[in-house]
Amino acid sequence: MGSTPLYAAGVVDALHSGATAAQAAERANEGTEPQSDNNATVEYREHLARVLVRRALEESGLS
Repeated sequence: MGSTPLYAAGVVDALHSGATAAQAAERANEGTEPQSDNNATVEYREHLARVLVRRALEESGLS
């Protein structure tokens, strides 16, 4: 997780399969390799990705 946008293929696949926003967001970290640094751990970055994807999907009208 960095400053470069990523295509979340796992999220898209989940949505095409009829997953809810929360279910799709669980796949947000597939294919990523976040790094720990002084600002955040790998676990925090992965959690944040799931939360932000879920929120974005919910705001777009998916539940």
